[in-house]
Amino acid sequence: MTKDSDLKQQFYDVVIVGGGMVGAAQAVALAKQQKRVLVIEKTIPDATVLQQTPLRVSAINLASEKYLSELGIWPHINQSSKCMFNQLATWEQRHKPLVFSAEDIGTEHLGHLIRNEALQLAAFDEINVLGQNNPEIMTGCKINKIEQTNEYATLFVSDMDNDNTNVNFNTINCSLLIGADGAFSQVRNLSDIGTTGWDYQQHCLSLTIKTQFPTQHITWQEFQPSGPKAFLPLEDGYSALIWYDAAEEIKKLSALTNEQLKAQVLNRFPALVGEFDVVAKAAFPLTRRQANQYVKGRVVLVGDSAHTINPLAGQGVNIGYKDVEELSKLLTEIDMSERAALFQALSKYEKTRKTESLIMSAAMDSFYSLFSNNKTAMKLVRTGLLNLANKFEWAKKQVLKKAVGY
Repeated sequence: MTKDSDLKQQFYDVVIVGGGMVGAAQAVALAKQQKRVLVIEKTIPDATVLQQTPLRVSAINLASEKYLSELGIWPHINQSSKCMFNQLATWEQRHKPLVFSAEDIGTEHLGHLIRNEALQLAAFDEINVLGQNNPEIMTGCKINKIEQTNEYATLFVSDMDNDNTNVNFNTINCSLLIGADGAFSQVRNLSDIGTTGWDYQQHCLSLTIKTQFPTQHITWQEFQPSGPKAFLPLEDGYSALIWYDAAEEIKKLSALTNEQLKAQVLNRFPALVGEFDVVAKAAFPLTRRQANQYVKGRVVLVGDSAHTINPLAGQGVNIGYKDVEELSKLLTEIDMSERAALFQALSKYEKTRKTESLIMSAAMDSFYSLFSNNKTAMKLVRTGLLNLANKFEWAKKQVLKKAVGY
């Protein structure tokens, strides 16, 4: 790991701002192409975080699992941080469930529910074993300004002391600057890239429960008039409950004690298969955001920096990993000093990934609008669709293949 003082005036092929799940995977992919990579991240968690109660969890589909395996990241995820699921079910309240099974498409499972920290740490574990070409890491700093010329991008960075005061101003140059720093991306803002989108009327409450029943390998979602209620299985005696509701209702629920929340779950969720206790909670708004540009000169956005979509189908991080895969593929044979070739690759990346992201966002919005209301006409439509899907196996398989990334 490089000391901050060693970074002054150094030049990199790629600087990645953001070392979360997506940014760290991007660093692994480009380092394995023998590119000189620097990752800038506020803090890197250590393995002790995995001993804490899980709270932030992502659904990793088969396509993402395959790609993370190719990068060498997947083997670093310990078994206690992930839970395989081989079935997923969805239904309208008081109607017959529509059940998707791995057997429907000839696979052993459909995906894994994995702690976000485990995905991030697994990528850094792979970074640490890359040897001489492993990416360098810079932590505890702030990006103050970004400038570009035809030849390179420049970051003006300051270290932050314990009082959150700027000290030791550094200048970092690179051929390519990647913003992987999330929905409130500094890279996007400092590059004057605007966004379009909106906030949904509903918010989401995530509850971690400690279970007294065997690990379930099915994830399910029931659509209720107030919003969907979902169950996500986790390993190590935990599961997650996802509660969508009006913003004011989620605010009220967030103020309850864990014991009071358990009573609400027993009253308003489908019945669970055994006893449980609520042990952690987190609430957040539902938003849709799309960057107006994924590429601006030598700046490119990946993951939530480029797009956030409704989490109803759990596709957010999978789209981010597709960004990483596509960008890395296009940069494979690129000499980073060749401006024309680099810009051509970035143009292809933007066209491909923005188009797919917009399609997925529109699909999730349609899905959300159809299932997150109590209008009689909509109820008839969605009940009819679920009934039809139960009858037509070919249609079920196509929906399932899309969900797992095939």
